[in-house]
Amino acid sequence: MRIDRILIVDDDDELRRMLVDYLTSQGYTALGTRSILQGQEAMRTETFDLVLADLRLQDGNGLEFLKEVKQLAPKTYSILMTGYATMETAVEAIRLGLFDYLIKPVLPAQLDLVLQRLESMRQLQSENLYLRQQQQTDSGGSNIVWGRSGLMQDILEMVKKVAQTHATVLIQGESGTGKEVVAHAIMKYSARAHMPFVKVNCAAVPETLLESEFFGHERGAFTGAVQRREGRFETANGGTLLLDEIAEIPLSLQVKLLRVLQEREFERVGGNKTVRVDVRLIASTNRDLHEAVRQGQFREDLFYRLNVVPINLPPLRLRGPDLDDLVEFFISHFTRKHGKVAQGVTPRAMERLRAYRWPGNVRELQNTLERAIIMANHDGPVEVPEFALPQKDEFGAMNVADKLPTVDEMERKLIGCMLLQTNHNKTRAAQKLGISLRTLRNKLRTYRAEGLDTERPEMWVG
Repeated sequence: MRIDRILIVDDDDELRRMLVDYLTSQGYTALGTRSILQGQEAMRTETFDLVLADLRLQDGNGLEFLKEVKQLAPKTYSILMTGYATMETAVEAIRLGLFDYLIKPVLPAQLDLVLQRLESMRQLQSENLYLRQQQQTDSGGSNIVWGRSGLMQDILEMVKKVAQTHATVLIQGESGTGKEVVAHAIMKYSARAHMPFVKVNCAAVPETLLESEFFGHERGAFTGAVQRREGRFETANGGTLLLDEIAEIPLSLQVKLLRVLQEREFERVGGNKTVRVDVRLIASTNRDLHEAVRQGQFREDLFYRLNVVPINLPPLRLRGPDLDDLVEFFISHFTRKHGKVAQGVTPRAMERLRAYRWPGNVRELQNTLERAIIMANHDGPVEVPEFALPQKDEFGAMNVADKLPTVDEMERKLIGCMLLQTNHNKTRAAQKLGISLRTLRNKLRTYRAEGLDTERPEMWVG
């Protein structure tokens, strides 16, 4: 994570100018002052990542000034420079938490080594912070269970292939289908696995603060911006950034996001310095972005920039045998978590689970099974009453067991599922269905005449 703004406080005019000129030539923003008073004034009006100060200054002690810096700006790093090295001064510098202690004259090569160590440490701190946040916020049951269905096996293969590239990925699917977990898997299989994985829920951030959340802001950029702040793109530099619920981004910000995708650069809010980043972007949404584009709610050019590699996650009701694997996984996980000894589920309960449509998908299944394990008052298999599933889902749709589909409806669903499973390869889909390619094309022509979008079977197989 790159250091940006550096303050140098030294009354040696020649050395100060040399350091400012050298740091500027290396791409840093460097400001030089010749007294503690000027340094204090600079600290009041600007934010710095690093302050270098001489020990003996005309108007005071540089160590005392750096002590004040630590109090006023705890996130700012400090380095003491001195031509009068003593053990007592070195010990005091360490005690105050200064990053380093340099003997004058400070040479460019010395400064380069210190800055490299500092940037490496900042990067490590950022990675550790997000790792801790991930451990605190992730549910223990969020580990992905790919299952045995052809749909999910094809998605697993796609995840492994795309992970080896730097391509932008757009993950679409209903709420609870595991979009964030798939994004984690892409990161895990990629060369960026050891770098930051940063998430932004675009729907949870107020529209007025979203630009600052993405790109950061400079001190004084708006009311409440008391210090400079890095945005999520900077924090994710070198790693992966997940923009969840990307359909909620306002049109005004979509233009700026498009520029970042094209040029990998931006300016912080209230700033004019261009910041370059190397970020692998993954976007996810439960909305139909095609429809959002058609309605003018989402930019078409941004959609195509995001849709380099589309991954469409099927709803749980179309994943067939995967339900059994998920139930086994969650029962095992939650019995350990809550200290229970439940032994699976009864055949009658499993039949009930298979009959339910799961409008909340894997997330709803996970919550249902955890609740059942918590409420169970015996050590045997979990029984039907402990699931407390409604007869109708939250949208008022009848359970599969309540209303059987017609033969035509089943045929249409089967064809749609096979098209999804073969990634729209009609020849392979026809072979798997056991029909001729001509028959399949005739069926699709009929569906189009009925108003179905045959290029997007995920919209009509559910």
